[in-house]
Amino acid sequence: MIRRFWLLGLLALVSACSQQSTKPAAVAFHNLNAKYNAIWQADRLKKTIQKKFWEEHKEDYKSILPIIPAIDSTFGQQHAADIDLVIKKASLVIDRHQNSHFVDDAYTLIGWGRYIKKDFKNALETFKFVNSIDNDSRSQSTSLIHLHQIYTHQHDFTSAEKVGEFIQSLDLNPSQKNSYLLSRAYFHQSKNEIIPTIALLEEIIPSLSSGEEKARLRYILGQLFESQGKNNLALENYAAVKKSKASYDLQFHATLSVHQLNNAPEELEKMIREPKNEDHVPALYAALGEIYFKNKEFDKAKDYWTKGGKSGSDRGELYLQLGNLFAKQLKRFDEAAKYYDSAATSINPNHPAFASTQKLKSTWSNYLQLSKALSQEDSLLKLSNMSLAELTDMYQKTQKKQQRKTDSLLSKTAALQNNVVFTRRPASPEQQSFYFNNDQARIQGQQEFSNKWGVRTLEDFWNRKNKNNNLTNRIVDLTQNNAGATSENTKTNSNNPVVNDSLQIWLNSIPKSPAQIAQVKKREEDALFELGKFVRLELGEKEQATQLLKKLLTNYPGTSHEAEALYLLYLSSDKDSPEQKNYRSNLFDRFPTAYFKQLILKIENGSLTESNELAAQKAYELAYGQFKANNYTEASRQCQQILQQFPGSNLEDKVVFLKALCYGGLKEFTSYQDNLKNFIQAFPKSPLTTEAEALLKAYTKNKN
Repeated sequence: MIRRFWLLGLLALVSACSQQSTKPAAVAFHNLNAKYNAIWQADRLKKTIQKKFWEEHKEDYKSILPIIPAIDSTFGQQHAADIDLVIKKASLVIDRHQNSHFVDDAYTLIGWGRYIKKDFKNALETFKFVNSIDNDSRSQSTSLIHLHQIYTHQHDFTSAEKVGEFIQSLDLNPSQKNSYLLSRAYFHQSKNEIIPTIALLEEIIPSLSSGEEKARLRYILGQLFESQGKNNLALENYAAVKKSKASYDLQFHATLSVHQLNNAPEELEKMIREPKNEDHVPALYAALGEIYFKNKEFDKAKDYWTKGGKSGSDRGELYLQLGNLFAKQLKRFDEAAKYYDSAATSINPNHPAFASTQKLKSTWSNYLQLSKALSQEDSLLKLSNMSLAELTDMYQKTQKKQQRKTDSLLSKTAALQNNVVFTRRPASPEQQSFYFNNDQARIQGQQEFSNKWGVRTLEDFWNRKNKNNNLTNRIVDLTQNNAGATSENTKTNSNNPVVNDSLQIWLNSIPKSPAQIAQVKKREEDALFELGKFVRLELGEKEQATQLLKKLLTNYPGTSHEAEALYLLYLSSDKDSPEQKNYRSNLFDRFPTAYFKQLILKIENGSLTESNELAAQKAYELAYGQFKANNYTEASRQCQQILQQFPGSNLEDKVVFLKALCYGGLKEFTSYQDNLKNFIQAFPKSPLTTEAEALLKAYTKNKN
């Protein structure tokens, strides 16, 4: 009888454990197991992962911190096992406790796991599904807030706005309200809407308990106020960070911001000397550079940024700032090019300025090549005007200078190799038995070694018989021999054929005949023009371009580049200034048919009216008819007339191209080639450019 009762009780218990049952006992059983088993474990693991995220997250204090940090896919990859375990634990609820009240919580945890792995597509679908299976306001609100954050991360502001409107209709608890307000503030921050971002942060911060999160939001609020020029409010928030229980890193940067706003470089100098700031010294150098840059003390800014770039992890960004400083303020372009090259090499590929830095490197590398080419031709011309005696004297002085550098290097090497210093910690009595800890045994061993082998350096095969026993004597002998050879060469070059040969090779590279000098002058003429043109069009440096192009026109009157040089000088001059008017009149008077004249008219007149466009169309058809009839002279005249009467028309590229073809028909091949080149340069996006390039290539090939 008792056995039957046990069987009946067991059957009742099994039926109550069924996850398909809706009976109160079954639901209670599965609620208990879901909440205090799988959900509890998954939620605990989630909090551990969140803690690791903030521990490993690196803030970029050089820009305004994001209110909600962007999800880094690298973090998801590194912690994939733990995140997958959260998803696995939450999935147990769905598999084994379908009738519990915690299925929606399980899906929310799964969605969070996908979110932190940056699997936004599946995370969105999961959070949307949570809102379709249950009306539990707690899990529904949490999933909607996550949806809002993901849409903001993706810059899908329309969808984020719709989700936000729905969240506002829900009854949120204090924690959910803060989470939503933070998400909303991040939404406005991502849209660069500073005022509503500040308003939301000021609403959220008082409700938070003191700690890292509150201090971080205070710091962001200070940054936002600083970006708006409200320095007093910014200082208040930075001061609040310094008084909080925030991490030292956050407090350090708050202090840094305070001293920068107060323009107090002496305070930053004090911070550099503090041992606790040893890891932050590069950041302090960078901040000092910014202070002096704002004060227009550019040399000091250069010095501090250079110091910061030697050891800091953000040296790529500092090199970029130095490149900008040399290019824009100091106008030392050769050094700017070198810093841009270093910046492109050092900057992190994930840095927002990475692509622009690579472009700067390429542009300024081209500048450096053009500048070196010009310097080389200029140097050759200066050397060509010197006498043989002057050239010989210059060569010998250069050789002496190089020899002094070699001697200095050898002396330093000898000093380093003969003054090896070992620093040892005092050994304890029980360690004295070890040879290298016993000073008496070690000194005796050194003496025995020296007596047998002499003074030897630390190098491979030190015990070879043909090794010199005294390295110092060997270096001194070598130095004396070199010095003696140099002094002999100074007295007479005939005793050293090597020097004579190198001197003669150098002399042979210097142009002396009129033909050689003419070739160098032509190369310098072209280099002056190319560099001036590059500086104006690629770098946008009007002053430097003006100097180069003026030098071109002064040193080489009647240059083949005169028309374009006058046009570039026109562009580099102040609008309606006497200089600009002078360049314009010279271009119009000397080159009435040049295309650069049409470009100036286009700039001055702007776009044409519809009636003028129709008139230009008719005139072009007439000119094209003349071209088809082989009346090239008349077609060319009509093309020139169209360019003068209707500058900037929609058919301008066709007119210029037709004019170039007319020169080809007239067999004026120099003008034909020049006009094709001008067309390609002026209309790089024209459909006719490809044909023009093909014609120019064919002409060049046939010509050669």
